[in-house]
Amino acid sequence: MSAYADRLEALAADAADRCTGCGKCFEVCPTAREIGLDAGEARARVGELSALTLNCGPAADGLRKWLDACDGSARCTDACPEGINVRQWVTIAKMKAIDAARPREVGAANAAGRFRHMAQAVRLLASMQLPSETLKKILQPAERRTAEILFYTGCNVLRTPHIVLNVMDILDALQLDFDVVGGASHCCGVYQFQEADLPTYERMGHRTFQRFGRSGASKVLTWCPTCTKNFDELEKDVEEPFFDLGHVSEFLAANLEALKARFVDQPRRRVVIHEHLGIGATVDSIRKLLGAVPNLELVELVQDSGFSYACGGQAAKFKDREQAIHRGLAEGAVAAGADTIVTMYHSCHRALAGAEAAYPLRVVNFTDILAEALGRGGHPDYYRLYKAGGAMDEAVAAARRFLADNGVRVDEASVQSLTADIFNETGLAGSRDAFAQAFTALAKEG
Repeated sequence: MSAYADRLEALAADAADRCTGCGKCFEVCPTAREIGLDAGEARARVGELSALTLNCGPAADGLRKWLDACDGSARCTDACPEGINVRQWVTIAKMKAIDAARPREVGAANAAGRFRHMAQAVRLLASMQLPSETLKKILQPAERRTAEILFYTGCNVLRTPHIVLNVMDILDALQLDFDVVGGASHCCGVYQFQEADLPTYERMGHRTFQRFGRSGASKVLTWCPTCTKNFDELEKDVEEPFFDLGHVSEFLAANLEALKARFVDQPRRRVVIHEHLGIGATVDSIRKLLGAVPNLELVELVQDSGFSYACGGQAAKFKDREQAIHRGLAEGAVAAGADTIVTMYHSCHRALAGAEAAYPLRVVNFTDILAEALGRGGHPDYYRLYKAGGAMDEAVAAARRFLADNGVRVDEASVQSLTADIFNETGLAGSRDAFAQAFTALAKEG
C-alpha cells in the first residue's frame, strides 16, 4: 500500500472512530430515499460503514446499495452532529468496497475507457469552439506557469469553452497576474478513483495536485465542482498544500467591490439561478455576485438544490429525477415571470442550454452575466446552439474555422459519438437531428 493510500485509510478510520452511529447522515440522504432504502435502518447502515472502514472486506448488501446510490450531495456531512465529513468517508469507503468486490484490473479497464472517451469528446468539442492559440495556452503544463494565480479549468468545461473565456475576461478586468490551465492532461482523476484504480489515480489526480505546487501560483482557482470536491477532500485533507485552493466564484465574491467599481449599466432582466448545494459557498457567492449587477433582479424559486452537487456525473444515475428537476425549474421560472435561467456549473449549463427550444427563457452561465456587466465577454455559446436544435449555420461555420485552425478533422463516426454525448445527457434540448445532420455534412466536406 502506498503512503497516499495509507493517508486515505487514516482519514476514513478517524471518521469511524468519531462516529457515534446516530444514523442522521443516512436519514437525510436523498439518494437513499430515491432507491427506497428504509430510513429506519439508519443505525444499521452506519454500523456497516464503520465495519467496512475498519475491517475491509466486501460491503454488506444494504451498505453496498447506499454506497452505489451516493451522488455526493453532502447532505450527510451537513447533518452530522460530530462534524464528520461523511461525504469524504463514504467516497473512500465506496472505493474500498469496489476494490474488495472485483479484480483491480477490471476497474482499471473501466476507468481507462471512461477517461479515453471523455478526453476524445472534450478535445474535439474544444477544437470546434476555440482558436488554436487559446487551446494551446490552456493545455500547457501547470509546472511551467509563473503567475501568482492559476485558474484551473478541469477537463469537461472545455465542452463549453465560452465559460473559460468569460472567466479569463473577468480576471483580466481585475488586472490580476493569472494563468489558465486544464484539459485531460491535468485531470483530477475522478474516473480512476470511482473505479477503485488507486495506483492510476495517484499518477493522475494526485500528480495534478502536486503539479499545482510546482507552478509559481500561491492561489489556485478551481472551476469544476467535481475537481473542487476531489481536491478538497482527497488531496487537501490528505496533505495541506502550500498554495491556497478555492472555487473561482468564492474568489470573485471576495473581490466584489473591485468588480462593482467596473460594472457598466445593464439591460433589465429577471433571473433564476439553477442552484446546487454541496460545494463550499458557491451558491451564496453567485447570489452575492449577481445581486450586485445593475438592473438584475433575482427571482426566488423553490428548488431541489440538495439532491446532488451538480447536474450529471454521479447524479446521472437518476435520470428521471434530474429531468423532473430541470423541467420544474424551467416551468417555475416562466410562471414566476423570469426571463433568464442562470447556471452555476458547466454540466448544468449543458443540461439546461436547450431549454430555449421549449420555453421563453434565455439560458446563460453566471460568468456570462459578470463578463457582460464588465463590458467584456460576448463570446458565442456554440454548445447552446447545438442543444437548442435550430439552425446550425453559425455553429457549423465556427467549427469549420476552428477545426482548420487546430489542424483537426471531424469524421462521421465522431459526429455520431458527439451527438450521443450531447443529446443523451439528462436535460432539456431541441432536435438532435439538426446537430447530427449539419455536422455530418461538415464531416463529409473532408
